[in-house]
Amino acid sequence: MNTHLIKEKLKNLNLSYQHPSYSLEKKLLTEIKMGLINESMQTLKEINSSERAVLAKIPLRSIKNSLISSCTLFTRAVLEIGINPEDAFALSDVFINQIELFDDAKALSDYEFKMLEEFIKLGQKKQMINFSHPIRQIIRYINENITKKITLSDLSKLTAKSPDYLSKLFKKEVGINLTTFIHQQKIEAAKYFLEYTTTEITEIATLLVFSNPAHFSKVFKQHVGLSPSQHRRT
Repeated sequence: MNTHLIKEKLKNLNLSYQHPSYSLEKKLLTEIKMGLINESMQTLKEINSSERAVLAKIPLRSIKNSLISSCTLFTRAVLEIGINPEDAFALSDVFINQIELFDDAKALSDYEFKMLEEFIKLGQKKQMINFSHPIRQIIRYINENITKKITLSDLSKLTAKSPDYLSKLFKKEVGINLTTFIHQQKIEAAKYFLEYTTTEITEIATLLVFSNPAHFSKVFKQHVGLSPSQHRRT
């Protein structure tokens, strides 16, 4: 999901982590799958602020091994959102071959951020490529305004298409109705808040513009199979 949600909303939230290395890695993979470039870059910086694991006797070789591991994780993340395996592994092969050419530790470490950005862009591009222009407009708008109330009327004005036409086109191309898609995207954002912040469930419901916490919990359970509080505990 390519959204400004985290960038705009997490600035004022109190984040709380346990077992930092594991939780930050999980957070990074989630941000890759959601298409959050800026947020994933910041998370990677947090991960790298700690001393890297020693994966070889020679320091440069150790960093190379670390980046190859990162490349594997990034590849797995985009595969999980449906990217064609050939595309994902082809990009991975390019990066791994390039890693082997570096002879400078600083340049090599910086290259990890380049890999991260390109994997996220691959995910963003491939997720949209099969949709018509109006549907791409709608999906982008929903993702970038996930903390606002989104109506069919808004989307009709955005695309200059009639509400009835848009509804039918969206169902035809995406395979689900528009309301279900909006709920899916909001629930993905909610899962992020539940997993990586201490934000109260009632506040998350308000932030994502559900009519009330009960409605939020009902929709969340329909999509996830657990209540928000149960999901937070898992």
